[in-house]
Amino acid sequence: MDVIWTKLAKITFIEVLENLKKHWTEKEMKEFVDLTNSLLNRIKDEQIKHPFVNQKLKVKRAIIHKNVSLFYKEESTKDTIYLITFFNNRMNPETLKNLLQKHSH
Repeated sequence: MDVIWTKLAKITFIEVLENLKKHWTEKEMKEFVDLTNSLLNRIKDEQIKHPFVNQKLKVKRAIIHKNVSLFYKEESTKDTIYLITFFNNRMNPETLKNLLQKHSH
């Protein structure tokens, strides 16, 4: 499967890393990148399945870390995974709802 990073996914991934850089160390940044890569490889290889958080939009949620989730879509007909956004789980859920509505079509 191919993994496509949407513009929003790229932006929110960088935001997570910048937040880690401000409050933690390079070690935590590297661990987050490693966790993300490991998760993406397991999704690509279909070793792991996540539930839909929005059945209508076909959006799934994967927890990377207790504070950060990845929202994505699988297009089996295209053999592609679209990364929609990385989301800080402590943020307002309405923000997430709006992001998913705008960026998952």
